[in-house]
Amino acid sequence: MATFTPNADEKLRALRRMKAIATGAFLLMTAVFLLTERLGTNTIFWLIRWDHVNAFAEASMVGALADWFAVVALFRHPLGIPIWHTAIIPRKKNEIGRNLGTFVETRLLSIENLTREIGRFSISKSIISYLSAEEHRTRAASWLLEGLGALVRGLDDEQVEKLIGDAATEKLKGLNASGLLGRGLDAVIASGQHERLINQILRQVAAWAPSHRDTVEEFIEHSVERTLKWGSRLVPSSMIDRATDQTLTALIDVLTAAANNPDHPLRADLNARVQEWADRLKNDPEWIERVNRLKDEAVEHPRVRAAIGEFWAQTKERILRDAANPDSSLSRYACNAVTAFQTRLENDPGMQETIDLRLRETAIMLLANNHHAIGSLIQRVVDAWDAEQLSRELELNLGRDLQYIRLNGTVIGGIVGLLIHLLR
Repeated sequence: MATFTPNADEKLRALRRMKAIATGAFLLMTAVFLLTERLGTNTIFWLIRWDHVNAFAEASMVGALADWFAVVALFRHPLGIPIWHTAIIPRKKNEIGRNLGTFVETRLLSIENLTREIGRFSISKSIISYLSAEEHRTRAASWLLEGLGALVRGLDDEQVEKLIGDAATEKLKGLNASGLLGRGLDAVIASGQHERLINQILRQVAAWAPSHRDTVEEFIEHSVERTLKWGSRLVPSSMIDRATDQTLTALIDVLTAAANNPDHPLRADLNARVQEWADRLKNDPEWIERVNRLKDEAVEHPRVRAAIGEFWAQTKERILRDAANPDSSLSRYACNAVTAFQTRLENDPGMQETIDLRLRETAIMLLANNHHAIGSLIQRVVDAWDAEQLSRELELNLGRDLQYIRLNGTVIGGIVGLLIHLLR
């Protein structure tokens, strides 16, 4: 068992010194008794006779021995003799633990005493005082990030992914995607950004057309077949080629002109179409139903769910990385949050009162629910101690004061013995 106090050597020296003094007093009285035993009733000074001194010394010896026995009996058997009711502390160690635990639980640390002391303590003022130093705010932010990292690491990834996926799916299914697209398109039109988009589309189609001549030629052949039917066989291929080239050239010219001329009729038609699409996305039941059905199908697609899972994995990795990096934006945010909390708490008495009240209520509730554990803890600790070691430690810490009992017994015993001798 560990030593109770760091200055055990000093206490041991003091104990030995007091034992020597108390024992010396007993030996002195023994010597006086032996020396005065045969000196009779001769007067030494005024009314003091040798028999008075002898009676005093005799009673002092008895008192010293009795108190020596009482003190030693607390810790061990006197002279190693197993006399009844000696070595009280080693023999009653477990009972002492139970009684000490009961005393501490019911009297010293009773619920009433602890509740009264808790009521005097303001945790909010302690927080304000602690966070007033920058280094403490930095430390609190690091604790906050450590807690966040521990929380994130402790989460079940599969459950979190399912939770996020279910929440996102439910939210997206309740979303009117058609109306959202329509309003978004209105915003694009109002800002004029659709003009740039149309320009880009027209130029891309113009650049795309020459590399897809076969598509244009196939289109013309089908047009001729639908128009002339069986007579289309009489149309020579050279005419189809020329028509294809002319159509392709005309298409490129029209697209290029429309891209370069804001007032081109094709541009006006495209602008009208874009506005029509925005209106139908917001108001046409058929378009609204079709767009939202496509949205719901996309939400339920396995790839979308997998993307949600990847989102959580990436988010978790970034949180853990930033929480461990003191220069990250998350660390700076944590420091700013702690500073903002300290400032608000310092300037908001209502917040201080709320925090103190809630923490006091929580502390008292936890104390009431677990108060019985105080006595049990003390009893378990004492039961685990070695009986002999416990006696040595208690003697080391209390023995010096107990030696005064031996000295008092020597003096008081002598006085009482002298009084009895005088009365007799």
